[in-house]
Amino acid sequence: MLKTGSLFKMERMKFQRVSLQEINLEEKKFCLSPLVEFESLKVSIGRVGLLVPPLVKPEKEALILISGWRRVLACRDLSLTTIPVLLVPEEMSDLDLLIKAIEENLTTRPLSLAEKAEAIYKLNLFGLSPERIMADYFSRFALPLKKEYFLLLIKVAGQGQEKLKRFLHGAEISLEALELFLSFSTLAQEKLMPFLQAVTYSRRREIIENLYEISLREGRAIDNLLELQEIKSILERNELSFRSRGEALSDWLKKRRYPLLTSWEAEIKKTLKELAWPKEVKLLYDPTFESPEFEISFSFRNLSQFLARLDELKAIAQKPGFQRLFRRSLEE
Repeated sequence: MLKTGSLFKMERMKFQRVSLQEINLEEKKFCLSPLVEFESLKVSIGRVGLLVPPLVKPEKEALILISGWRRVLACRDLSLTTIPVLLVPEEMSDLDLLIKAIEENLTTRPLSLAEKAEAIYKLNLFGLSPERIMADYFSRFALPLKKEYFLLLIKVAGQGQEKLKRFLHGAEISLEALELFLSFSTLAQEKLMPFLQAVTYSRRREIIENLYEISLREGRAIDNLLELQEIKSILERNELSFRSRGEALSDWLKKRRYPLLTSWEAEIKKTLKELAWPKEVKLLYDPTFESPEFEISFSFRNLSQFLARLDELKAIAQKPGFQRLFRRSLEE
């Protein structure tokens, strides 16, 4: 964290107006976000002006941004010529300034996974030890305290793949799934990103895990799997949204990896439809079909509703097809 001396220096920041042309936007050593979105800021600044001055540092006859990238880019798009800034002393270290940028971001919003990776990478690059980074930041970044994840995120930031960073900036993904995803070729990653971006967190994880496991089981490279006609016919249906195609891909991969389980699941759904199972009654079962137990739940307001529901379920239980719910094999 910031040292006492650094805090004292922060008190000597100078407030002044500078030309936007004086700010070197090519120098991004303090930038954490791989994708800078600022449309809403443009509307706000256009209405009331720039309320929070960006933090800048003099360097090589120019100014470099420490924090406030979206604000500055919004001002540039609005064709502003000068803006107010807070100027920090030149002698402040890059590490102290990076810590300041991280703290400012943490007070305003949660960091994306890409931003967490970039922060960890740059903290390490500027001299903070892995042990100190993990102790000071992993809990604040909501990351498991494991050295393997430190190395994983260093790898993500250090690879320099901007498409991957933009993907991880816009989509939540578990670190376990990310580790598998990084084992895919760059081509496979980029082919999957639009569909992974569009689906839910759980679907995203399932697609990655199922592709990885199918690849291992069948001895096929991920790239070869994605060239299968069944997958191509799903992904190339441009009349459908990315989300619809992503969900269809997820379903196909699940069937490919678990053909018997998906058959059982389809059989149960078919049986419930034939039994006219009431939608108000939830039937829960182990999705792996390892446990033979079922659970049901329903709501009722009074005794008569409760008894009526029991009579309805009792009548369903008398139907011949009800016994099919308890089969442990499709051949039974």
